Amino acid sequence: MASHKCLWTINSLYVEKTALGYKASPCCLWDEEITPSVEKIEELQNNPFTDSVRKRFKKGWKRPQCQECVVKEDLGQTSKRQRSLKRSNNGKIVDWDIRPGNTCNLKCIMCNPFNSSKWMEDEEIWLKYGGSSSYQGDMKAREKLDWDWIYENCIDSAERIYIAGGEPFYMKSVRNFLERLSTHEWNRKNTRIVVQTNSISNTPKLIDTLSKYKRLEFGISIDGWAEVNELIRFPTKHDVFLQNCTQLLNLSSKFSFFNITVQALNLLDVDRTVTELGARWPHVLIDKHLLVRPSQLSINSLKPHVIEQAKNTTDEMLLKFLDTYEYNPKKNERMKNFLIEMDERRGTDSKKTLPWCFE
Repeated sequence: MASHKCLWTINSLYVEKTALGYKASPCCLWDEEITPSVEKIEELQNNPFTDSVRKRFKKGWKRPQCQECVVKEDLGQTSKRQRSLKRSNNGKIVDWDIRPGNTCNLKCIMCNPFNSSKWMEDEEIWLKYGGSSSYQGDMKAREKLDWDWIYENCIDSAERIYIAGGEPFYMKSVRNFLERLSTHEWNRKNTRIVVQTNSISNTPKLIDTLSKYKRLEFGISIDGWAEVNELIRFPTKHDVFLQNCTQLLNLSSKFSFFNITVQALNLLDVDRTVTELGARWPHVLIDKHLLVRPSQLSINSLKPHVIEQAKNTTDEMLLKFLDTYEYNPKKNERMKNFLIEMDERRGTDSKKTLPWCFE
């Protein structure tokens, strides 16, 4: 095991399907413009492309495609690569990263039709502001995963199963898979189920299924407090979100975490959001990352005086994000026009809810 610099090509499997087949990416962070595909899911572990990546990783892992892990480690943070080295290397797939499609019940304003089926209602705006329609051929193919093969290879061996969408809990295929796997005692006790969720899709049956597992972890997305989150993560409802968070975190608060995507629309609301979450769930971690695309919603679209106001924070990660700021006046105008058009379609009021975007 020591000879391998990253075990994602050894004991793990990234599962995402397109119209061309299953993507042979070593992991979700692999950054390459064109990644080969394979026809059958069982070919993901052994194919010419994956074999070549394994050989390269034995010599050195800092590949051009691995920059996110390189940057994290340079900052002293734990990378996906480092976490992979802590897992079993017993010849089986022990870590799964499953992406079962874009079915979703929200259309977050910074999202897109590729990652949210509900965004199709606003597709013309997506295209107007630089989005591509090339995703359309992938949609149906993405949902046709070989769940039987995944299930059979997870029984009594999967140490961790990560699922992201779309909204996984809104997908019947995901709910059925979790219910089916929960019939196995080994998996109930040993498999760590990790789900990225918007915390809007809970049902009594889902909570019952999840409660059968001993090791649960939820990554709960939130991008502002109350009215700010409702506008950004439209059409979420704050009271439903809080109620569902309570249900999920009662099942697992020790290892779960909140995700905040820092952007122009919530920059002056991040501190409030962190304070409110901390007051309710003081032991739950809060993870933040900086939005890059769509570029008109990045912090570079805000005027300099807004950034100066944001620097009053004591949040070290937020201050690091602010150090990357480069004002772009064209993006500022584009952001305001985009928000006005979205308000007209969704019945929201960005000028009232997000005044700093229009100052």
